[in-house]
Amino acid sequence: MSEPFDPLAVENIGVTLAVELLEQPTGRFPLTERFTGAGIYALYYHGELPGYAALTALDAGRKLYPVYIGSAVREKAKQGFTSRPSVERRVYGRLRSHQSSIGQAGLNPADFSYRYLILNDAYITLAESVLIAVFRPIWNGLGFGSNGVGGVRIDGKASLWDGLHAGRAGRPAADAVRQAEAAAHVADCIARIGTDYDDPRTQEMADRIMQIVNGLALLRSQAPRGQGAPG
Repeated sequence: MSEPFDPLAVENIGVTLAVELLEQPTGRFPLTERFTGAGIYALYYHGELPGYAALTALDAGRKLYPVYIGSAVREKAKQGFTSRPSVERRVYGRLRSHQSSIGQAGLNPADFSYRYLILNDAYITLAESVLIAVFRPIWNGLGFGSNGVGGVRIDGKASLWDGLHAGRAGRPAADAVRQAEAAAHVADCIARIGTDYDDPRTQEMADRIMQIVNGLALLRSQAPRGQGAPG
């Protein structure tokens, strides 16, 4: 006998949030308009750096496989929950910080796109966790999103991200060994994208997310010109 569907199960909420983010329109750096709200966001790379060629080939311009997934909670989120939307520019501020990091490291911000989803506090951590687990973004865990000295290892070495892309203010330079370590790590991460997951729950969520996203894309392609997929 099949188990009854529970719309409030963590996995089902996670799938819903992930699909909703992927359905948001993408923007391109540089940022042009300010906006308010806390939530989650994804960064996509579509440039021509050789180290990311396998990723851009896999993505094929679909903006489906992010290089980074992040979140931004309201400033006093730890002081208590509120259902009211944040009026702070939390996601915008994070995107602006990332745009600066990318530019300082000699990368072209115009080679990056982003999408975001404004959320209430209760869903932000869950959505971020599901998206990272499913899409395995290659910059997560490399020190890209850390602030200031947070990008510096305790032993004084550059973060893996700064080993790949040097130039951020206040970050130590990486030696050749660290650079090679960073490049190998990224290559390994790219190779894992699209492969099966060790956790069956993550595998199920990934399969469902891709089925929904691909199904919506098919509906749009078959819709009469000027019409989108049904809402």
